[in-house]
Amino acid sequence: MLINKSIDLFEKFIVFEKNLSPNTIKAYKNDLSIFEYFLKKEKIDDTENIDYPFFKNFLKFLDKYNYSNRSIIRKLSTYVNYFKFLEHNKLIKTQLSQKISVPKKEMRFYNFLSEEETERFLENIPYDNETGIRDRLIFEIFYSTGVRISELENIKIKDIDFNNYEIKVFGKGRKERIVFLTNEANNFLDKYMKIRNYFLFEKKTNSYKNNEYLFLNTRGEKLSQRYIRKLLAKYINLSDLKKHISPHGLRHSFATHLLQEGANIRAVQELLGHSNLNSTQIYTHLNLKKIKEDFKKFHPRAK
Repeated sequence: MLINKSIDLFEKFIVFEKNLSPNTIKAYKNDLSIFEYFLKKEKIDDTENIDYPFFKNFLKFLDKYNYSNRSIIRKLSTYVNYFKFLEHNKLIKTQLSQKISVPKKEMRFYNFLSEEETERFLENIPYDNETGIRDRLIFEIFYSTGVRISELENIKIKDIDFNNYEIKVFGKGRKERIVFLTNEANNFLDKYMKIRNYFLFEKKTNSYKNNEYLFLNTRGEKLSQRYIRKLLAKYINLSDLKKHISPHGLRHSFATHLLQEGANIRAVQELLGHSNLNSTQIYTHLNLKKIKEDFKKFHPRAK
């Protein structure tokens, strides 16, 4: 089969059959475009001509770009899944997927905020106007739920249970889970819903737009991840915290504080939407407060 046709079929497969998240699909497409470029460069236009020696040459080609360990792992995962698709549909002669070894991920640690720093950060977000109320709610939800930025960006009004302080979010692979709002987050949700129409009003037509997403910009459009990141940097700076904190750093703060207060790691796993407990265990090394308390409580000479 022609390379471009096989890639097109595989992309349809991951969208409609695998139901992957938009970000994962975008990453797959980027990885496959690099592979397709190399295939054209080497004048290979049929999937039956792809073999292991060729793929090894492709890996040498990737080497010169000095991709990070995480990027290489993701790219190899993309190619393994693409080759599995070709093998399953008998579009390739070699069982390439079985010959590719994907390296282990390097442990990655994010900056996170202490409980005191988190309070300082949130309290330094002024909410004396409509955008301030929206911004405070964004970060109250981040800290209340530990959601990923992609999950927060895509919250819709229909996903919120206003009576039970719950939100339905869709994580990696479109996996659905329920997250919970603190009293403070719910308080700001109430404030925001009362003024949300401010973002939907269009002066030119003197009417209100329709938009199902919770967080909107002043044009009544869904707030982008890029803009949310800018807001985070702005309020971290306003709080005079000498740290670089990413949205994922807020997620780490959420998980770390729960574990420090004695939460069960399995419960934290569920709240974060991790399919594997190993992903959650990265936070246990940070749980020094609880460890120290247990040491003082149980060691015979520490009492």
